[in-house]
Amino acid sequence: MKLGKNFFQSLVVLALLANLAACGDSDSSSSSDTDTSTSDSSSDSSGSDNSGSDDSGDDSSGSDSSSGSLSVSDFSDISLGDCELDTSLESLVCAANALIDTLDEDELADLQLDYSDSEARTVWSNLPTGNVSRNGIELGALDDESLEAAMMVARAALSDDGYQDFLGTIAADDYLNELGGGSAYSSGKYYLAFFGDPDVSGDWMLQLGGHHLAYNITYLNGDGYPVPNHIGTEPKVSFEIDSASYAPLADEGDALVAMFDSLSESELEEAYLSGESYSDVLVGPDNGSGTLPTDYPTGDNRKGLLVSSLTQDQQALVTAAIEQWINDYPEEVVENLTLSYVTSSAYADTYIAWAGTESAGVDVDVAGTYMRIDGPNLWIEVACQNGVIISDETHYHTMFRDKSWDYGNNL
Repeated sequence: MKLGKNFFQSLVVLALLANLAACGDSDSSSSSDTDTSTSDSSSDSSGSDNSGSDDSGDDSSGSDSSSGSLSVSDFSDISLGDCELDTSLESLVCAANALIDTLDEDELADLQLDYSDSEARTVWSNLPTGNVSRNGIELGALDDESLEAAMMVARAALSDDGYQDFLGTIAADDYLNELGGGSAYSSGKYYLAFFGDPDVSGDWMLQLGGHHLAYNITYLNGDGYPVPNHIGTEPKVSFEIDSASYAPLADEGDALVAMFDSLSESELEEAYLSGESYSDVLVGPDNGSGTLPTDYPTGDNRKGLLVSSLTQDQQALVTAAIEQWINDYPEEVVENLTLSYVTSSAYADTYIAWAGTESAGVDVDVAGTYMRIDGPNLWIEVACQNGVIISDETHYHTMFRDKSWDYGNNL
């Protein structure tokens, strides 16, 4: 009897120990599963090796999972109210300060960053925010008053066309979510940051971005430099969500196609980048480098068809394509850059070029089709990729940069 009792007690102890071990394993597994978000911006490189082109979202980012969509259509006709001032910069500074007044201490710490931090200023990406963290306050985490104020900042920073492109780009993420893309896609997962204090005459930078979006607008003594700028969109065609229709890059794509369609067979052949292929843009996100990129083709590596060799009508189509990007900003912000991009002297050193399936021509419905305008300063490129959520269609990645004036040449 004594031996049986001890044996029974031993079984009870072993059972208790087994239960405790199982509980410990369960907690350990749960912890490791919830801490898998990626914040290393270097994973987003899409430079000359064309890496970083996968837009698939990482749903594992716990910090982003609470972001709700913004009901984007509610902000289509937003008014600047008392911030409707004489110049766009005055309006922007007014809107920025109005936003600041609505935020608590923690939100302000996220919003207002050090202008001298060049590495932080060069952190931006084409990827969803679950893959690469962004600077600033998360739009989807703001209360109604602060959210409206943040959208007023976007409205003041952009032209009418630019603001509609912005709304369409963030609405596209809600559309992808509706199609089954998952919680990684949401109009709430976009971020706004100020580097330095917003001022009509000081040096500061506005950064607004998220998936397929990066506005980096530097203001130096009242002059604006809206580069580098990345916009992408999936789908690239018109789509509807919440009873509103959007097509954020349709005009840009159409303008470039019209430019190439105007070329003769021999001109199109001269513009073709033979032996080159592009799965993404060439000069992509800067990945927190703190420096200007060095990926641009130089010397004999600058290829394509010189714009100065084209007829006046063809050159007008080049100008119209360029304007699709620069007109996303108020005229006073880009007027100095515009004058340097479309002059006859600039066109004597500006190349248009394309890559892809030569037999298909410039066909944006074919993955791998690539188009660019390469000037002495101006750099515009568009890459057509297979869709991530809408897998049977291509989508756009676009880049607008200035070889001399990215970040105001003030990193």
